[in-house]
Amino acid sequence: PGEGKTTVAANLAGLLAANGSKTLLVDGDLRKPGLSRSLGMEAEQGLMEAVVSGQTWQSVGKIDRQTKLAIVPAVPRGHFSHTSELLSSAGMRRFIDNAKETFEYIIVDLPPLGPVVDAKAFAPLADGFVLVTEWGRTPRAMVQSILSSESYIANKIVGVVLNKVDLKKLAKYGSIGGSEKFFDRYSSYYLEKSEARTKANT
Repeated sequence: PGEGKTTVAANLAGLLAANGSKTLLVDGDLRKPGLSRSLGMEAEQGLMEAVVSGQTWQSVGKIDRQTKLAIVPAVPRGHFSHTSELLSSAGMRRFIDNAKETFEYIIVDLPPLGPVVDAKAFAPLADGFVLVTEWGRTPRAMVQSILSSESYIANKIVGVVLNKVDLKKLAKYGSIGGSEKFFDRYSSYYLEKSEARTKANT
C-alpha cells in the first residue's frame, strides 16, 4: 500500500480519454476505495451495487465533462469481507462484458497484490496487469515471491511502473554517459513554473 497504484490508474485512464479513446475507470478496491475519495466522488451507488443487482455501468457511473472519462466509484459499506468473491462473481463478469460493448479501455484500480487475494480473484476477467512498485520501499523479494507463486497474474503483466524514483540516486545505477545521469538536472523542466521556483528556493 502507498506505492501509488491509484494515482497511476487515474492518470493512465485520464490520458487515454484525453487522447480520444473511450475509457472507463473503475474503483475495484472495495476494501479501501481510495480512487473514489481522491476524485471527490460522493455517490450512493457504485461497483458493488451494480454487480450485486445486475446493473450496468451507466446506472452507477459518472462522466467527466472535460475528458469524457467514465468513472464507476466504489461506495464504502462498512466491513465487507467477501470482496474477492464479488470480484470473481458472474455478476462482475456481466458488468465487464457490458462495459466492453462501449469502451476501448477499462482500467480497474484493484487492491494491492501482497496482503489480499482480490487481484488474483479478478485475474480471469483482466486482459493485462500493470504492476506498480515504489522506489526504495517495495521489497524486491516480495515482488519475486508474488510473481513466482501467482503465475497466472505474472503471465498477464503488460508493464511495470517504478514509482517515486529518486532521480539523484538513479544516476548511480546507470552506465557511464547514460541518460539517467541527466534526469535530475532537467527535472525542473517538467515541473510547473511555481513548483520549479519553489524547488529552486529551497
